[in-house]
Amino acid sequence: MCEPTTIMLGISLVAGAVSAVGQRRSAKGQMAAAATQRQVQGEEISAKAGREAGERVKQGRAERARLRVAGGEAGISGNSFAASLMDVAFQQNEDVTAVLQDAGFAQRGSEARFKSGLAGVKNPGAIETTLNIAKAGAQGYATGLQIKTARAGGKS
Repeated sequence: MCEPTTIMLGISLVAGAVSAVGQRRSAKGQMAAAATQRQVQGEEISAKAGREAGERVKQGRAERARLRVAGGEAGISGNSFAASLMDVAFQQNEDVTAVLQDAGFAQRGSEARFKSGLAGVKNPGAIETTLNIAKAGAQGYATGLQIKTARAGGKS
């Protein structure tokens, strides 16, 4: 018959190792899920900014085309007309810049949330894992000693 301390030590070491492996796998899965979510958010932010910037460019082109047609029908030309066209182009560029800047802010916010989420993931390192396994072994050994002492006391 095996000694209780040996049995409990073995069981506790195995249980501690299994727990540590499970914890590491869970942390790895959580980090992978967070990274995937971050990537998807980044793609969504970029796509939205691209659509908004493209729409504003189309609006600017249409507005300049309307001005050219109206100017041509009215026989308007010269510096003031050119300045009006340039103002429309300037406003379009300002709007596109604002859209891209907002997208940059959204990307930074998403990155900050990603890093914050990673900070909350419990991912024990090798030393902590080893210490947890050793602690489980020590607790198992102590339990085995208690069993051994209880058996010795019961036989007297």
